[in-house]
Amino acid sequence: MKILRFLKGLLPVLTSLLFAGSFVAGKYTTLDLGPLTTSLLRYLIAAFTLGLLVKYSARPGELKVERRDWLPMVLLGSFGVVGYHYFFFASLSHTAVANTAIINAFNPVVTGLLAAAFIRERLRLRQYGGGAIALLGVLTLLTRGNLLHLLALRLNRGDLLMLCAVFCWAIYALLIKQLSQRHSGLIITFYAALSGVVQLLVLAGLERWWQQLATLSLASFLSLLYMGTAASGLGYLLFNLSVQRIGPTRTASVVYSSVPVFVAGLAWLFFREPVTPIMLLSMGLILMGMNFVLR
Repeated sequence: MKILRFLKGLLPVLTSLLFAGSFVAGKYTTLDLGPLTTSLLRYLIAAFTLGLLVKYSARPGELKVERRDWLPMVLLGSFGVVGYHYFFFASLSHTAVANTAIINAFNPVVTGLLAAAFIRERLRLRQYGGGAIALLGVLTLLTRGNLLHLLALRLNRGDLLMLCAVFCWAIYALLIKQLSQRHSGLIITFYAALSGVVQLLVLAGLERWWQQLATLSLASFLSLLYMGTAASGLGYLLFNLSVQRIGPTRTASVVYSSVPVFVAGLAWLFFREPVTPIMLLSMGLILMGMNFVLR
């Protein structure tokens, strides 16, 4: 029994490690590719990987989508694939890898507050207090510990871009909340990936993505392969298994708590990015606030 409990607890940790690797891999692709091109190539691989998962695990008739769900499925691609990943990869060109992961940990807080505002999910006073603490953590990171910088708007462009990515993902999560009443998580993610790929084929044309393929380095190719299969494929599968075994709240708590720690370690290992006291303070505030929100 102890071994089984240990293995169940290991699922979200392995998921966090796979997700954390995508932050490092994304940094490599920014040297060769534009953010839209990176998103397109990643999700071409991810859509193929998810397609294999659907083929071998979906039940008969599960792929059918009612007409009322067509627009939400398209919007999943717009916010969760195009919007989130465009801002995510763009932010990596302007800020430290660890910063993007710390701001990304703000996701559950933003999602919870938007859910309370738009779909009337009830939150307790403690959860609003947690949101305020997490917001303080984000502002501390954005201003490098000097909140007076807000008055002069002296903020890091990359950090602000990552904050835009967080809001895109929060909207994506609200759409999933509605669609999950009628479809499985695997089917929703598969259609979101397909929708995102179709939109990116058009948008990435602005970056002439076919020309960038000619100069693609081996490091960028391996990074794309990792993000498409390990992070978006295997990572998604482990996340779902974890939700089934220990529940969504505990899974989200472990994943979002662990990712910034793993990313900070990987960023130091691969890029020698220092872990500063301000980063640790911001991470602590965000994770404390997230803990209140997820309880």
